[in-house]
Amino acid sequence: MYLNSGLGHGTLRAVLAQAATGIELVEPEDLVEDKSAAERIDEVFADRFLVEPVDPAEDPDDPETVMQPTPAGREVPLVGAALDRWLQSCPGGPVTLGESSGDPLWALLAGWASTVVHALAAGPRTETEVQEAVGVLDAGEIDARIALLAEQGLLRVLPGEQGDGEPRFEATEWLRLAVAPLAAAARMELRHPLGDTAPIAAADVEAALQLTLPLLRMKSSLSGSCALEVELDEDVVGGPVAMTARIEEGRVVSCEPGADPAADASVSGDTAAWLDAAIDGSQGGLTTVGDWRFPRDLLGGLHRVLFGGR
Repeated sequence: MYLNSGLGHGTLRAVLAQAATGIELVEPEDLVEDKSAAERIDEVFADRFLVEPVDPAEDPDDPETVMQPTPAGREVPLVGAALDRWLQSCPGGPVTLGESSGDPLWALLAGWASTVVHALAAGPRTETEVQEAVGVLDAGEIDARIALLAEQGLLRVLPGEQGDGEPRFEATEWLRLAVAPLAAAARMELRHPLGDTAPIAAADVEAALQLTLPLLRMKSSLSGSCALEVELDEDVVGGPVAMTARIEEGRVVSCEPGADPAADASVSGDTAAWLDAAIDGSQGGLTTVGDWRFPRDLLGGLHRVLFGGR
């Protein structure tokens, strides 16, 4: 939203808190400021997270001071490219950054911050089942988020299979691909934390894996299982995250909680190493055990699907 809206960090943090607890106070159009190109350039030069003086002794507020990107600023183009690529893949037609992308980004933000997306990452659920999984929001707030996600093509409705005929909702491919810009932004914040930036949460890692692994298309000769472990910061509740991917003829058919000790292979590492593998295709920071084909194809598949073209 920072790249899309032009709003400052403080405003967007308040919006993020609201996305987690309520959706009535903000409309998507309120998240995009109509500013001229000159005004946006001025804001970039005033943002110390993005730019800094070439000479640290010079005054950054002096318009004659020569500025350069900060280390975080150098990563912004990658985040922007990942976000733009996701928006361009909208099933209803390409979406460009700016006012037109406010609706899908607000739906994604509200769904992710409230963990409604997390509840649906493992598989289709009814509204009642999502309410039970999320727990902290009332039924009306959760239903409103589900409606937002469905309206923007991030969820699809399945025929009801419950006794009462209640429909189920499942993540669309477009929602699954949204992990790419989320991962790029997460890595930038992990490398260059701003103020009280929160560490990556266990629930976010679990949801990202459950959303993306079903997208993989590997060699049809590959069948078996691979245990995945993501080490989190010491003070993060729920870490490390452990899951076991079950593969049949090159497709991930399930992603179960816990690391199966009898799996054909395992791959483990910290969040930085996993993000590098997904974004850059670099697997050197991860530890693998067992049949090397499983981690190679799983990690390579994640990189191709999210960042390497399809």
